[in-house]
Amino acid sequence: MHYWAKEKKMENAELIWNSVSLPKHRFTMWLATQKRLLTKERLLNMKIQVDDSKCCLCQDTVMETNKHLFVDCEYATKVRDALLSWSKINLPARELNNILELIKKKHWKKFKKEVVAALWGAMVYHIWKARNWKQFKGVSLQYSDIVKEITREIVGRIEMYKDSKKSY
Repeated sequence: MHYWAKEKKMENAELIWNSVSLPKHRFTMWLATQKRLLTKERLLNMKIQVDDSKCCLCQDTVMETNKHLFVDCEYATKVRDALLSWSKINLPARELNNILELIKKKHWKKFKKEVVAALWGAMVYHIWKARNWKQFKGVSLQYSDIVKEITREIVGRIEMYKDSKKSY
């Protein structure tokens, strides 16, 4: 038996790797759901020294973890709340795999599930990008600018499918 045959199938793969999401969003979301992004917590667990383990986006005194960055961080909360308001979707703040499970269980059409998952993937990508810009370039990206960019990307992806049967 090959070693990969024992691997558990990723439960939410169809929502992460959907055609509505941009490839860069898919990849970042996949890494985040696997807890493979190089957060400060993960770096420390890998015995890599970090100067400061705090979240650079909100300057909270808690360690930068996957959960903090995408669920608890004040910056992420502002982005998420603005996107949920814009999309008129009601989803609670939960860890990424839990959110994908909630989306999967909703009684929505497949296309709507893919759009909502794409929205979440874009949010994860842009929060991670904002974190990296702040951490490595010292540049603070405004959450409102990120929200505009995400909505522009999602609307663009929906427009691409507008005339296809996939959106029906």
